[in-house]
Amino acid sequence: MNKCAILTAAAAMAMWMGCGSTSTGTAGTGGTAGVGGGAGGTGGTARACATDIDVSEVQEFGPETPERTEGITFDAEGNLYVSALFAAANDELLLVSTAGTTETAAEAESILGLESHVNGIIAAGIDTGELLLIDPVTGESSPIATELGAPNAVVTTPWDTILVSDDSIGESAIDEVTWDGAVSTWSMGVPTPNGMVFSLDGRTLYVASTFEQPGLWRVPVSEAGEAGVPEKLVAFDPGSTPDGVAIDSEGNVYVALNLPAQIAQVDPDDPDNFTIIAENVDTVASLAFGQGDFDPCSIYATNLFGKQLWRVGIGIPGVEK
Repeated sequence: MNKCAILTAAAAMAMWMGCGSTSTGTAGTGGTAGVGGGAGGTGGTARACATDIDVSEVQEFGPETPERTEGITFDAEGNLYVSALFAAANDELLLVSTAGTTETAAEAESILGLESHVNGIIAAGIDTGELLLIDPVTGESSPIATELGAPNAVVTTPWDTILVSDDSIGESAIDEVTWDGAVSTWSMGVPTPNGMVFSLDGRTLYVASTFEQPGLWRVPVSEAGEAGVPEKLVAFDPGSTPDGVAIDSEGNVYVALNLPAQIAQVDPDDPDNFTIIAENVDTVASLAFGQGDFDPCSIYATNLFGKQLWRVGIGIPGVEK
C-alpha cells in the first residue's frame, strides 16, 4: 500500500472499527487468530495439505518481525521473503524460515512489493521510484528501471517482462518494464491499482484497486501480451482497502482486505458470491501460497501496521513455482 496513504488508512481504520460491513459476499467461518508462533506446516509429499491447520483458521506465524511488513514472495527453491518497512532506516528484505524466524537478506532505501524471478528478487521502491533487482544471497541490488512514480506491487508476465502498479490517488496506469529498463504503459483504467496476479492460463490479469472504487478487476490479455479493457469483477465495501492478491490451483483469487482484517475468496466464474474465507487477519497486506517445505494449502501473509506474520488455512494448494 502507498506509504503516503498510511496515516489516512489508519484514520479510516478507526472509523471502520465502528461501522458494520455491507458486503454482499457470503461470509465464511472466519478463523480466530491462534496464539504463539505457528510452524510452517506438516504437509506430506506430493504437495499434500498440512494437517495442523483448518480451513479458514488464522495462525500467528513465527515471532514478531523487526518492523511492519508489506511485500511477500516465494522463490522457485521454496525460500520465503518479506519486505520490512523502517521509518528512519533502510527497508529490509527478510528471509523467513519455516518456523517464522527471520534474518536480513538485503537492505535498500525502499523495498515494498516483491516478486521472485530466476534473476533474483524484484522489489518496488515506492519511496525512490525504482524497480530493483536484489540478489538475496549477496544482498546486492541494482535498479532495473527508475522514475516510476510510486511503484507498489510487481508481477512477472508469461512473456518475461514486469508489470508495476501504483495505488496513488488519481493513478490508473499499470506500467510494463523490460529487463533492459524500458518502461511503457501496459494498461489504463483500474483506479489506484495494487496487487496483481495472472489467471492460470495467463489470459487474465486480476488487479486489486485499493482506494478508489475498491474492488477486484480483471484485465483481458491477448496472445501477444496486450491488455484489453479492464472490467470490475467485485466491488468491495468503501474503506476495505483491497491490497495483495493470490491465486490457487483451481483458479480462485484471494484478496487481502486490509482494514477489515479479512481475506476474500473469489471464484471468477461466480464473483457475486465471493466468500470471506478468513477474518481477524490484522491489517493483512500481501499474500502468497506456501512453496517448498511450507504448507502448499496455506496462505502466508504480511501485516502492514503490525509485526506479526500470518498463516491462513485454505485447503486448496496454490500454484507450484
